[in-house]
Amino acid sequence: MTKSATPAAEETGRGARPAHGEVTAQLRIILASPVFNGSKRCQQFLEYVCEKSLSGEAGALKERSLAIDVFGRRPDAAGHGDDTIVRVGAREVRKRLAQYYVTPDGASSPVVIGLAPGSYVPEFRYASSTLAHRAAPAEISGLAPTKLKDYRKTVRSRGLIIAAVSLAVIVIAGLALARRPIFDGKTADFQKFWAPVFNSSEPLLIGVGHPIVYLPSRRISLLNAQRQPQSPWPIQRKIELPADALNGDDMVPAMNQFVGFGDLVAANEVSRMLAKRSRDVRIMMASSIPFADLRQSQAYLIGSFTNQWTSELSHTWRFQFRWNARQDPVFVDTQVRPPREWSIPAEDDGSTPEDYSLICRLRKSPTGALVIVSAGIKQFGTDAAGRLLADPAEFGLILSQLPKGWEDQDVQILLHMKVIGNTPAQPELVAWHVW
Repeated sequence: MTKSATPAAEETGRGARPAHGEVTAQLRIILASPVFNGSKRCQQFLEYVCEKSLSGEAGALKERSLAIDVFGRRPDAAGHGDDTIVRVGAREVRKRLAQYYVTPDGASSPVVIGLAPGSYVPEFRYASSTLAHRAAPAEISGLAPTKLKDYRKTVRSRGLIIAAVSLAVIVIAGLALARRPIFDGKTADFQKFWAPVFNSSEPLLIGVGHPIVYLPSRRISLLNAQRQPQSPWPIQRKIELPADALNGDDMVPAMNQFVGFGDLVAANEVSRMLAKRSRDVRIMMASSIPFADLRQSQAYLIGSFTNQWTSELSHTWRFQFRWNARQDPVFVDTQVRPPREWSIPAEDDGSTPEDYSLICRLRKSPTGALVIVSAGIKQFGTDAAGRLLADPAEFGLILSQLPKGWEDQDVQILLHMKVIGNTPAQPELVAWHVW
């Protein structure tokens, strides 16, 4: 007699394995949970390895492919079997999975998704209590009706005991993980970078750059509205007029009124990170910050060409923000001859396939107080630098590549990242200066 597989599970040499649909459903729940919702990179990592495994491509889950597909590494820069960033990412995913299965939702989940140490191939299995309940129908098929009730009571009791024991084990494991350093040493470098801020009782002053935005004059707005169909959102209507209908007076500069999206992301990410550590911030437009405030407060300056204080303080730096002969914004290494430039291809609409960003920490700044700076050539680099500064694992990995003793000195870090769909990928270290 041939045994047929049930539609809800696949049979393997180790027993029942959840079906594709069950794993996919559980994966969506995990990715949307508070444990994973705070880390886009962990969501991408777990989703990628699960989808590859479910599609029969588990053999392709190697460090090199993960570095390229998940972390945005260039194929010519990805490591050959020793990409540390992938191992750090996997450890973070394992930690978050352990945390998820401690929560009430995770503890009651019928399907368990795991990632064994040393492997990037996920494991899918039923929770112990689920297996006990699923096995009952086959086991009781030959029992007399008078014994059926007692058997069901026994199975239910055993299922509850198994569930309770499993939950206790998960809770104990979760507590043990919570007491361990989260990022296996990388967080130590992150702590060293931010130590002056973490150890201060004063709010961190965040100075946000602000680009000059040119608005259409009232004349041109009325003329454009007359030639355009009615719109419920007039402010979103494009100016579509012939060139000879415009003159220089029709572009009105708006000063100190707008903030770039990359600057907004950076301010938000760092503020959230500090809030989790019970540290306050004070956010201001850079142009509104008097020098006296910079002398009295530790500061985080966001933006390069749009932040007047970044421009003022950067004249003596090795890596500087400059405009080249074509009037393109670039980063320049001023200590080599001829000076080396890092530039990007950019369209008139601001789009670009890549960007660079610079992170500086000046313990001995001209203000007399700590100054941290992050900025990109475009908004994408500013966005990526802000996210990196708030991420203990990924920033810790970058810092671990600096020479020993950097924590007590001034530091500049130059980064490169791809831009995919107007979203920056994971930054890569390009150059650094410690003095």
